[in-house]
Amino acid sequence: MTTGQEQTNPPTLADTWRMGLGSVVHELLEPAVKDWLATDDSVAVEEEVNVEMGLHGHGHVDLVLYEKASGLKIVLELKTINGFGYKMAVEKGEGPRFSHILQGSLYARAVEADMLVIGYLAMENISPKRAESQGLDDIGRFSSEWHYNKEEYMPLAVAEEQRLEAVALQAHEEGPLSIPRRFSHYDPDVPFPAEITDPSKGLWTMDTKFGKVWQCGYCDYQDRCITDME
Repeated sequence: MTTGQEQTNPPTLADTWRMGLGSVVHELLEPAVKDWLATDDSVAVEEEVNVEMGLHGHGHVDLVLYEKASGLKIVLELKTINGFGYKMAVEKGEGPRFSHILQGSLYARAVEADMLVIGYLAMENISPKRAESQGLDDIGRFSSEWHYNKEEYMPLAVAEEQRLEAVALQAHEEGPLSIPRRFSHYDPDVPFPAEITDPSKGLWTMDTKFGKVWQCGYCDYQDRCITDME
């Protein structure tokens, strides 16, 4: 539930299966970290760190790493991703999805990290031939990481925290229908202040411009949103 509203599109069995696959990968992380630390005493690690983000936000960080020699604090946000998404990120050079960078940025700000690392674990390997043509080693066929320093992640985190606080306050004072159907100023896929005009298809419009987003198709409140616009 959110703002007192029941889900109209709760997760299906297929959704649960996909999320479960991601959870299995994360469950394998704990013993892997223990094996790593058993042979490397240069790093200290905290797992599943609960954090507060502003007055109304909270979450948990996959890993917070501390380099003992330098004192560097690093947040690792680990994501499982489908094969196509991984190929686009690595082969096409698109990098992590903006939503993943944004989530990681909020976590990194919450613990005042010196660096944010977004790690991808693919659900499908890049083929040996394609990997060779891209200069990827065996690990690169299914795993990659991207690093962001504080100067890179902090502006995103500050702006998003302010946006979420404003949304929470407006929903509390005026109800969820008062919240504009638009994305943030800095979302690379949707120009501000374009608004969602057809949530059944994820269509947005801004003057004579239009486009489509994928988020509506995965929203737990899609049918409610459609009904509210009728």
